[in-house]
Amino acid sequence: MRHLIKFLVLAILLFAAPAWAESTSAVVLMYHRFGEAKYPTTNTTLAQLDAHIAYLRQNTFNVVPLSDIVQALKDRKPLTPKTIAITIDDAYKSVFTEAFPRFKKAGFPFTVFVATEAVDKKYTDIMTWDDLRTLKAAGVSLEGHSHAHPHAPALSTDEVAQDLETMKARFKAELNIAPALYAHPYGEAGRADLEIVRKAGFDAAFGQNSGPVYAEGDMFLLPRFALNEHYGAMDRFQLVVNTKPLRAVDVQPSDPVLRDAKPVLTFTVHEPPGDLLGLSCFGPRGERLNTSANKVAVTVTPTTPFPTGRARVNCTIKVQNQWYWFGQEFLAGGMTEGVRVHPRYLK
Repeated sequence: MRHLIKFLVLAILLFAAPAWAESTSAVVLMYHRFGEAKYPTTNTTLAQLDAHIAYLRQNTFNVVPLSDIVQALKDRKPLTPKTIAITIDDAYKSVFTEAFPRFKKAGFPFTVFVATEAVDKKYTDIMTWDDLRTLKAAGVSLEGHSHAHPHAPALSTDEVAQDLETMKARFKAELNIAPALYAHPYGEAGRADLEIVRKAGFDAAFGQNSGPVYAEGDMFLLPRFALNEHYGAMDRFQLVVNTKPLRAVDVQPSDPVLRDAKPVLTFTVHEPPGDLLGLSCFGPRGERLNTSANKVAVTVTPTTPFPTGRARVNCTIKVQNQWYWFGQEFLAGGMTEGVRVHPRYLK
C-alpha cells in the first residue's frame, strides 16, 4: 500500500508539473487602427473588431490588464486559462473614437503604446494629449512606444537611450506617469537595444513576433499576435486566442539582428507538448523551412537566404487538437525599409 501511494504521488507530480507550468502563459493581441480602410495592413475593420469582442465575451476569455500578465510572468505565478491582453500601438485617433467605446462597453481593459513625438506634432490621425488624458482617467493603460518611432538597430546606443529618455520626459510632463512597459517600434530590436530598454527602467518589452507569452521567454522581447484586415479574419482570430506557447529557450542566434542572411535557428523546447515530430516551421515568405527535432531540441534551416529587412520565423505543432506556437523576428541583410543598421551590429 505504501509503495502504491508513493507511485501515485510521483505520477501526480510528473504529470501535473507541465500543466502547472503551461498556466504561466497568455495571449497578447496587437492592434493599430480601426475602421480606416485606407490602411489595410494596420487596420482592423469595425465589423472584425465587433466580432473579436463578441467571441471573447461569448467564450469566457479572461481579458486582463497587460501589467497583470507581466507580473505573473516575472513571479512565475499561474494565470487563469484563456487569459488575454489587448494592446494597441501608435495611439491613432480611431483608438479613441472607435475602439475605446467598444472595449469600455465590453468591460475589457487595454493598453495603448504611445510614440510621443507624433502626439506632440499634432498629426490629425493621432490622438491628442487631451485624448490620452481622457483614456488615462478611464483606467486605460498608457505605455511607451519610443519618442520618434525609430528603427532602433539603425541608431547608436546613445541615440536609442536618448529617444527613451525624451519619451519618458513627455509622459511625465503631459500625463504625470512613468511608463513601465515598452513596445519596440516595428518589433525591431537587437540584443544591445533590449539591454538599453532594461537599463532605462522598464519592466518588460514587447516585439511583433507571433506566439503566446510564457514565463521562460525573454522578458524584453515578448511576443504578440498582430491583427489587421487580413490577419484579423475570424478563423485566424479564433486560432491565435486559443493557442498555447511552444516554450522555446536557448534560442540561437541570440541576437535578432543577423550577420548571416541564411541562419540556422536552434532552440530547446521547455516541457514539450509531445514528441515534436509534427513540428513545422515557416520562413518570412511563408515557405516551409527544413526542420528537425528530437524530444526537446529543434534545428531550423532556411532553404534560401532571408529577404533584407524584417524576417519572421513561425513554428507550430498540433497535439491532441491543441495548437502550440513559437515565433521569432529577425532583421536580415543589414537593412530595414531602406535604413541601414548601425555599424555596432556589423562588427
